[in-house]
Amino acid sequence: VALRLAFRNGGRTDAGMLIGLASAIPLNLALIPFIAPGWERLTPVAWAAFIAGGLAGAAIGRRFIYESINLLGASRAATIRSSSPVLTALLALVLYQEHVSLERWVAILAIVGGAALVSWDPKEGARGWLGMGVLFAFGAAAAYGTRPLFLKLALDQSAAPLAGSIIGAVAALLWSLLTDRPRLAGLRPDRAFTWFLVGGITQTVALLALTFGLNEGDVSLVYSLTASAPLFTLVFTWIFLRGTERVDLRLVAGAVLVVAGVIYL
Repeated sequence: VALRLAFRNGGRTDAGMLIGLASAIPLNLALIPFIAPGWERLTPVAWAAFIAGGLAGAAIGRRFIYESINLLGASRAATIRSSSPVLTALLALVLYQEHVSLERWVAILAIVGGAALVSWDPKEGARGWLGMGVLFAFGAAAAYGTRPLFLKLALDQSAAPLAGSIIGAVAALLWSLLTDRPRLAGLRPDRAFTWFLVGGITQTVALLALTFGLNEGDVSLVYSLTASAPLFTLVFTWIFLRGTERVDLRLVAGAVLVVAGVIYL
């Protein structure tokens, strides 16, 4: 919702990426006096996996979700992106031999069904499935779905979640500077800048929470719980975007399916 408000106030994707990624580094560093980073525990494999996780989620996935929110709106993009636990569960099953019970699969399929319901636009027919906003949202789901696997690999090697968050944030920022070549001269502290900063801070807190969660539990379970995000997005869309972004019955039904899958999980 914060990102949608930034775009409504003239924000650009490249500027949003830079602001969001740059805000993550000082927030992570500010935790060092309270939480030991664990640099000494890092192995070469952990370094590589933390970097890959930062690129998959904080860089590539974030770029896709920014584009999707700009094209689709906050509530639709967030719900489709929440289908990412399906890929996570499949990869966890193959790579980590995690047990994914029948109940978990039913819940995951509910999440997929909800995302499909939200992504389809009856007015556009078959093209509604293939709009750029939908493709960006599913691209974000794929990128975010692989990120927990990299993080889990790194944490299994070296239980240093704060160090991993810092590494991922720096890697993502460097990737954005090298590939997007953001127009730095155009950045100014306006309303779009403020909302991008709010979005960056909330995403940083979310990634930190996810990393510490993965350090304690199974990938397929911990990451699937993040699919409850559309419930909050719908509420905040109704509060902050009322009159500019429509929340219809189909969107609510899709979000409820996703959240119901999470509750059942």
